[in-house]
Amino acid sequence: MGSFYRLQIQCDRAKKKKIDSILGESIDDPQIGWSLVIDEDSPRFGNALSIFIDLVNGHLIELKEIGVAMDKITFWYLYEYEQQCNMEFWPDITRRIGELGIVLCISCWEK
Repeated sequence: MGSFYRLQIQCDRAKKKKIDSILGESIDDPQIGWSLVIDEDSPRFGNALSIFIDLVNGHLIELKEIGVAMDKITFWYLYEYEQQCNMEFWPDITRRIGELGIVLCISCWEK
């Protein structure tokens, strides 16, 4: 998997089970908490950040009710590149992420 987006929620195993019931089951490493990955081969890849925003926004009250703080949620873009690394994010996307109080993390590495 060269490039992918990850919605990650830091939590313990007990809270992860509650998040599973709200957002759907996480199939990623339970050591990092709850997560949803959309890789570059997915047809949803181009809209991954919007999908994450809508998912969190649509379940914001439920997440807060079980004690998930916004500072425990991060959106990641992990990008493997050759020769040059470029990316762009539309203002509407970054505004919506900022309004939720979620951090956007970017990690790049050369093949």
